[in-house]
Amino acid sequence: MASDVRYNMRVELIAAIAYGAFATILAFIPLVLRRSGASAELLALYVASTYLGTVLAGPGLFLSRQGRPLRMAVICWSLARAALLGAAFVTGDVGLLILAAIVWLGEGLPTPIYSGIVQQIYPVEDRGKVMAVIRVGMSVSLLILAPVAGWMLDWTGYRVLFPLAGLIGILAAVTLLRLRFDEGAVRLRQTPTIRHFGSILTHDRRFTLYLAAIVLFGLSGLMPGALIPLVQVDRLHISYTELGWLNLALSLARLLSYFYWGRRIDRWGAVRCLQAAFVINIVAVLPYIWVTRGWMLLPTFVATGFVYSAVDLGFINAAIELARARRIQEYSALQATIIGVRGIIAPFIGVGLLRLGVTGSAIFAVAGGLTLLAARDLHELA
Repeated sequence: MASDVRYNMRVELIAAIAYGAFATILAFIPLVLRRSGASAELLALYVASTYLGTVLAGPGLFLSRQGRPLRMAVICWSLARAALLGAAFVTGDVGLLILAAIVWLGEGLPTPIYSGIVQQIYPVEDRGKVMAVIRVGMSVSLLILAPVAGWMLDWTGYRVLFPLAGLIGILAAVTLLRLRFDEGAVRLRQTPTIRHFGSILTHDRRFTLYLAAIVLFGLSGLMPGALIPLVQVDRLHISYTELGWLNLALSLARLLSYFYWGRRIDRWGAVRCLQAAFVINIVAVLPYIWVTRGWMLLPTFVATGFVYSAVDLGFINAAIELARARRIQEYSALQATIIGVRGIIAPFIGVGLLRLGVTGSAIFAVAGGLTLLAARDLHELA
């Protein structure tokens, strides 16, 4: 492995460890919102808000036209994460939701820039393994801090913990400025138009089929997304500490599976790995139909950890694998936009069905079927 690759891997590893602490605390936002009195509709709005940045990834390619794309991405991430400092002064679910929406807006906008950087700094033959090592660092942070964060929320409240998360998130972003690579190779000469994205959809059948599978998979996870906190709080009465331990199990599964998926992506390709993850996702969805105790969610959280790691590595690498030469940022932006649109719409489908009288169990069952359909669509590409 070249010295520059090793150096960049170390820099990203440090940033990923800090980001892991940031992400650990963010995972508690839905439960905090519910404890603050948020309705199912407001929870659906939160889930949708997590995709604000990705749905705008296409226009966000404007950042890639600037002289220093990485610096623009870091500024975007830092300003967004700084919004969590306002949690120290916010009371009520609506105010917290607004701050969270600002965070997610800034998180998603630079997505294509990051994909371009990954393609630039890591050779294809080692990319899966290198990214797995980086994500393992993040998962170790999640593993250690998940129960600690739950305990801190129980004893100090979110007004202390969320601002701390913002500071840690800014540190993670600034660390990335130390990466060494040719930013000119990442900079776009012109911002792609709707016509550019349309040409991909009409002329690249493989990528279009891949995007269709992503939509189905996303619906399976996001359609019942607003129902999950309702089950956890109203039926299971889970405390922050209990959720912290469940997140610990998720993080451990995520940590171990990064090693597996990283090697499999280099051998099988990202699409085939995603197909396997979509099947595993059934275990992450269906148990919410019958669980009556918090500990019964343990298999669900473990399966979610396996799926998270596969998707985390798979989406970036699949876009790189399927993209045509020198168009990785356009493909990545289109993927992010589709993911964003799906993410904004899907939670309200679940809540809408619930208000129409469809039972939560039926919604979770439909979600399980959708993830199988997604796996079937990828079969043609694997």
